[in-house]
Amino acid sequence: MSYPIANRACRLPLLAALFTVFALLPAASFAAPRLYDTGPAQDLALVRFVNAGPQPLTVHSGAKTSLEVPPTAPVTDYLPARSDAPVTGQWQAGGKKLPISLRVKAGGQASSVAWPDADGNLAGASFAEEPAQFDPLRASLAFYNADARCTAGLQAASQGNPAIFENQAALANARRAVNPVKLVVQATCNGRAVEGTLDLGSLQAGQRYSVFLVPAGKGARLIGLQDRIAR
Repeated sequence: MSYPIANRACRLPLLAALFTVFALLPAASFAAPRLYDTGPAQDLALVRFVNAGPQPLTVHSGAKTSLEVPPTAPVTDYLPARSDAPVTGQWQAGGKKLPISLRVKAGGQASSVAWPDADGNLAGASFAEEPAQFDPLRASLAFYNADARCTAGLQAASQGNPAIFENQAALANARRAVNPVKLVVQATCNGRAVEGTLDLGSLQAGQRYSVFLVPAGKGARLIGLQDRIAR
């Protein structure tokens, strides 16, 4: 199994097509909570929230707007937001709070990750991606290293354990094109195997996927899914 990087000559801009769809959809098409004002379609950005802890967390974007993120569905769909203003809010669990402040370029995406630390306070990390270029003949896979203790790697859990991402810095992310195959992945932290694997299923050409390495007590664990946009 190999994971060659896509030929840039045949890439197509994925998000430009997505924003065209957004521009054509009426406001009522979005069933998820409208956490943020979207503004003009050309200013659109995408944001999502990741609960890396064992208990439900809530995202608040204002006095009356909130979104619960349970551990059973730890990664929200991407939600539309304006790119010409900061995306702000806070994570909350009981009386514990963690501010959210994201800057996202038009056509870009951002992810906010939160979890309870050893003292019971909320800790977190945030990631941003540039507007995407995409190969419709391959799948697109992102790896987010949310564990500040790790220089991380991501491998296919198959014969030979071919590397997909290597030496991923702490609190950094990367994305690449991979072959549309059935994929089970495993991670390393500072050269040591992280317990457990993550089954992403059969990747589909033209679709995007994400894997997060997140703190889990003294160790780390993987969370992953196919990227989706809320409607």
